[in-house]
Amino acid sequence: MLDVRQRRVCVIGAGISGLVTAKVLVGDGFDVAVFEKEPTLGGVWAASRTYPGLRTNNPRDTYAFSDHPFPRAAGDFPSAAEMRNYLQSYAERFGVLARIRVGTEVVKVAQQGARWKVTIRAGEREEDLDFDYVVVCNGVFSLPSIPAVEGMEGFTGRIVHSTGVGGPALVEGRDVLVVGGGKSALDCAAWAAGEGRSCTLVFRRAYWMWPRYLAGVLNVQWLMFSRLTASALRYHRLGRAEAWLHAGGAPLVRLVWSSVTRLLRAQTGIRGPLVPEAPLPQHLESIGIGSEAYALVRDGRIRPKKGAIRRFRGGKAVELDDGEVLEVDVVIFATGFRQAVPFFEEAVRRQIEREDVILPPGVERLGFVGYNSSTACQLTSEVAAHWLSDCFLGRLRVPSVEAMDREISRVRRWTAEVMPARSRGFFVGPYVVPHLDELIADMGLSTVRSGNFVAENLLPMWPARYRRLAEERRQARDARPRRGRGRFYLSAARTVGIGVIAALWWMLH
Repeated sequence: MLDVRQRRVCVIGAGISGLVTAKVLVGDGFDVAVFEKEPTLGGVWAASRTYPGLRTNNPRDTYAFSDHPFPRAAGDFPSAAEMRNYLQSYAERFGVLARIRVGTEVVKVAQQGARWKVTIRAGEREEDLDFDYVVVCNGVFSLPSIPAVEGMEGFTGRIVHSTGVGGPALVEGRDVLVVGGGKSALDCAAWAAGEGRSCTLVFRRAYWMWPRYLAGVLNVQWLMFSRLTASALRYHRLGRAEAWLHAGGAPLVRLVWSSVTRLLRAQTGIRGPLVPEAPLPQHLESIGIGSEAYALVRDGRIRPKKGAIRRFRGGKAVELDDGEVLEVDVVIFATGFRQAVPFFEEAVRRQIEREDVILPPGVERLGFVGYNSSTACQLTSEVAAHWLSDCFLGRLRVPSVEAMDREISRVRRWTAEVMPARSRGFFVGPYVVPHLDELIADMGLSTVRSGNFVAENLLPMWPARYRRLAEERRQARDARPRRGRGRFYLSAARTVGIGVIAALWWMLH
């Protein structure tokens, strides 16, 4: 078997997932190279991709890596600039920075016998490199998605995606139309209302938004990130207590969610068309944190309108689906992202792309980290990186491709039921705690992360509880030969089914 120090790994992307994956793999002895097409690291937090006023959805203490807390001077909900500084300091502290080649795009990944041939491009220069493994970390925010609308090419104003907003010059003194109903749309509308002449927000569906502080004082992290809160959600695999809670105890769960729904509506002041049609937990997969836009709606500075753009009518005229025509200078599409892996050769793409979902359990030596978008993506990516490294090291027994495909189908039926807006994959959403438990159990480690019962179940699942994972994995490896566990959670199949990691499997002998 090839010495681990001679195993070369190509990591594509230097955002949150790429950085933590590189750090974990380097710590396990792999020779890692990271390629980032943007001029700086940071992924979605890079300066070239953030809009004014962007802050984290998550509170600071739950959005950190396990072994690298935010400086106490950072805001409770860090700004994009604070996030960039944090990620830069992480890369520097753990020796990842020297392994990153920014401004370098991966343009082709092809199988070459038992290895991978990776073609990179920096400026006009291309270079072919050989690797033993490839890990894709370009994430769920890879390519901005702007819908094709009739007449768009004839619009004489500006059309941009939320990631391309830039500075206030775009909207100063202008009439702005923001399209979308999620967190980024509300953020952009609030910014445009403050900097522009007028702002109209057009959306198909409204979603619930948590306030950053409950009753104005209690940080939302104390409610959102505990095992107790997770138990109120029906995961696709339930323990005995959870099974009862969502069967005989279902009326209690409905009462809890009804109370939370009323609390959110009262505290945020949501009104009119921005009131979501369904109570929680429906559409919980699209919830965000931050309610600043609602005050601007009440003040008349943002005009919310439920609907969609029918067509651009020429000049600066935009017609909505109810026939109303708006004259606007700028249209901001806060309409999400799409995922793509165009750099893979056709033979590989045919194996992994199915119904717009990337499912590669049959492709050797290939992994995906960061496709598990969640309400704590830095933590789910970090634990996923440990899981993937154990696979690279041959410490996990992976089920057959047929077994993984069956598990994928089962989990996708569950996601279609409980998270219809994200049913096509790549989403853990609020199911962070049970998902992490499965990854941890697959590695043969304890899912109990605190010795105190109250802290374990009622307090937030602080990232620091997972800071010893590398040491725990080494201790488990040294204690006994790993032949796989009797109860394997099929993480390879389940996680690719909802997108967490896809696979890679056979080691080089």
